[in-house]
Amino acid sequence: MSHRRLPHIVAYDIADHKRLGRVHRYLKKIALPLQYSVFLIELDDARREKLLAQLSQRIHPKQDDIRIYPLPDNPEWVALGKALWGDGILLTGIKLPAQLRYNDEAL
Repeated sequence: MSHRRLPHIVAYDIADHKRLGRVHRYLKKIALPLQYSVFLIELDDARREKLLAQLSQRIHPKQDDIRIYPLPDNPEWVALGKALWGDGILLTGIKLPAQLRYNDEAL
């Protein structure tokens, strides 16, 4: 089991509006939103298992789809189109802002 945190992309497609809202609100508390249904989060093995357990309680397994994709240690970010943040904000490396760091109690 790895205790090393790596960046992960969480993406979802939720069929029901209520479940969609629950998943979205939960992820906004613990991860950085990149798009409406795409989030960035740092995870190690234990935290990924906790995240999966929490998300599985919020979805219908036959109607909804959540994917978690691990990224390399220092991913190269490319974005086109509308900026997610205002001018002057630059994210580098894999460290997330302190307010978005994982809170074990949020799981």
